[in-house]
Amino acid sequence: MSASVLTGKADIHLHSSYSDGVMTIPELLDWVEEKTDLDVIAITDHDELAGALEARERVARGRYRFDVIVGMEVSTREGHLLALFLERPIRAARPLVETIADVQAQGGICVVPHPLSWLTTSVGARALKRALAQQLSGLVGIEVANPTLAGQVTRRKVARLNRLQYGLAETGGSDAHFLQSVGTAFTRFPGRTAADLRQALLERATVGVQQEGKRAPVTVRDLLRQQSRSLIWLPAKRMRQRVRERRALA
Repeated sequence: MSASVLTGKADIHLHSSYSDGVMTIPELLDWVEEKTDLDVIAITDHDELAGALEARERVARGRYRFDVIVGMEVSTREGHLLALFLERPIRAARPLVETIADVQAQGGICVVPHPLSWLTTSVGARALKRALAQQLSGLVGIEVANPTLAGQVTRRKVARLNRLQYGLAETGGSDAHFLQSVGTAFTRFPGRTAADLRQALLERATVGVQQEGKRAPVTVRDLLRQQSRSLIWLPAKRMRQRVRERRALA
């Protein structure tokens, strides 16, 4: 596809302080507005939809020039899954195929983030093959551009396998937990809006891009804050959520 056709630019893998990111929703939205040329963003907090809903509400008030997709990074039994265009939370800790079907049932679509990576909780080759065999229309994309170390270790392998076997829409996302990382990888697509991006993903008309050589400076303080949220605060939050879910089902 001609680069001139790919007019839109989206970062569809972002983490706010609602999960293990250190940026609040207002901070993130202002940064995207003032420091980037992104047309679309997706808030994809771990097993949490509230931050994305807050972002969509704030943007809907008309202050910002870009679109927001409501999403979340769902923890499935086989690895993480980006669920986009949601209205309701997706329950965690279920089989990958069942999770994709649940996203699909509410009109959402799914992208596999940092696939095949052994450095974070990722969907492996066998699990992805099983999911593709189900021919679920909700599974549309695979992340081929992710600037984190977890995304880099399998980047070339994933791109090759997608060309030869998977045939999914190629995406890029920064996996940002810090403001400085937002937009360091992104998805190019025809159009400018979230609706345009959705259509491009369905048509496999997207390209994942990483800004080579760009490294976001992160302070030691922010890094320690993020690691604390990731290793202590977030697991405790997940445990509380699961206890509430079990009580509700009892």
